[in-house]
Amino acid sequence: MYAQSVPRRRVMVWMTGALFSGLALGISALAGAAWPAQLAAALSAASGIWLGAMLRGRGAGTPEQLLASSGPMIDQMMIGAAETSHFIDTIRKQVEHDLQAVQEIVRHAARSTDNTEQIAANAERASVVAAQVRHASTAGRSEADQSLQQISQAREEAHAAVALMRALQEKSRTIHTITDAINQIAQRTNLLALNAAIEAARAGEHGRGFAVVAGEVRQLAQRTSESSNEIGQLVRAISEQAERAAEGMEALSGKVVAASGKVEQVHAFFQTIDQASATAEGEVQGIALSARGHVDSTRAIGGAIEAIRDGMLNTQTELPLASQSAMMLSERAEALFHAGAGAGAGAHDAIRAAAQQAAREVGEMFEQGIKCGAISEQALFDRRYTPIAGTNPPKYRTAFDAYTDNVLPAIQEAVLERLPQLAYAGAVDDHGYFPTHNRKFSQPLTGDKDYDLVHNRTKRIFDDRIGTRCGSHTQPFLLQTYKRDTGEVMHDLSAPIMVRGRHWGGFRIGYRSDAASAPATVAEPAAAPAPARGGAGRSALTARRPALAGATGVAARAR
Repeated sequence: MYAQSVPRRRVMVWMTGALFSGLALGISALAGAAWPAQLAAALSAASGIWLGAMLRGRGAGTPEQLLASSGPMIDQMMIGAAETSHFIDTIRKQVEHDLQAVQEIVRHAARSTDNTEQIAANAERASVVAAQVRHASTAGRSEADQSLQQISQAREEAHAAVALMRALQEKSRTIHTITDAINQIAQRTNLLALNAAIEAARAGEHGRGFAVVAGEVRQLAQRTSESSNEIGQLVRAISEQAERAAEGMEALSGKVVAASGKVEQVHAFFQTIDQASATAEGEVQGIALSARGHVDSTRAIGGAIEAIRDGMLNTQTELPLASQSAMMLSERAEALFHAGAGAGAGAHDAIRAAAQQAAREVGEMFEQGIKCGAISEQALFDRRYTPIAGTNPPKYRTAFDAYTDNVLPAIQEAVLERLPQLAYAGAVDDHGYFPTHNRKFSQPLTGDKDYDLVHNRTKRIFDDRIGTRCGSHTQPFLLQTYKRDTGEVMHDLSAPIMVRGRHWGGFRIGYRSDAASAPATVAEPAAAPAPARGGAGRSALTARRPALAGATGVAARAR
């Protein structure tokens, strides 16, 4: 007996040292993956100091005693690793969320840069247009100046023409006065000639020559009067025309003056446009310069944000490595627990024994069901999962879930009744499929997603790391530790279910970390009677347990 125990003790001593060394390296690896090198070195040194102190403090005694007495520390290491992994996963999710926001910022910064460049280009084009308007207004003002000069000259010429017309009118009036005088002289001369002719007629023969002269004078006076009348008419016509021309020139002069005022207004308008265009050109050039500066600033900001994004991408890449390191640390702590499980003094031993016993009972019940024809071995190992319509998260039917609905509650509910500190206890296949969950997690669906997510978790495939390992491992047992989003640290202890030498899945038990040390007594397994065909069978262990009467487990979500 002693000869056999010596090699076993040597193996356990070697395993203890190797596992603690691996744990120290795991802490160092975790620290190195997620934090600076100085902190990694500090954690590594701390782990070495802790290991040395633990070995010195527990130097006396067997390796089994050492491992058994180290149970609380191992628990704390598993809990710490789970909290670290959960913390890293939380950071990873936050980084992913922030990364999406940063990606949006990068996209908007690029769009802002493009828009600002467009504004700068538009401002530069507007500056060119403003310069063109200013040049056009300058040209228009120059032409207005020329027009104003020409109008002023025309106005002066019109004034001169009016003066000439007025002078012509004065001359015409003078000529008209002279013709009136000539006409009066002609009339008197005609009268004198008439008197001379009368006197010549009285003189008879002696006055005949004088009569001839008097007649000629009379004719001359008549012609002079006629010519004077014609000249008077012409002068009057010229005077009237000159008057009308003068009036027209005066009207034209008034219009020229009015046009001159309009041209002066146009000139002032062009001058205003010129000044406004010059001001606008300067302002737009300032906008263009500011926009170009804003483009440079936006590009600099975009570059800085892209650098932040690249850093977050690197962090996103490195965080899973840190999480893996935390998982490795947790697995090393699990290995320490496994190594000390034989001591029988660990806080999880009662639950481990319950899980292993329930796994044996389930395996025996499945074998009895196959033997009596309640289910075929082929159906029990059928891994075709048929989705149940309208379920979210999806639920599945299988070739064996109707059978497990009949036989598993007797074993599973009895475990919860005996260990009320447990959150859940049930059998899963090797793919993480939970065909029949506990009754408190198999409530009828209500259509309320939040309610159903908590109270109806049966017939789901739990393919996360914890759920996958529960049914797929073939170790005597597997203790896993994780942290929920609610902040609770949970343990999941599972044992493999074997049916006729084949690995079917595992029996998993979930409980809070503070419930691990709760006292419990697990009955020894006994031969279980075969269930009736198609009915629910109960093992000897289940039969010896009191009936479940309103027992409730821990009010917590099962995985």
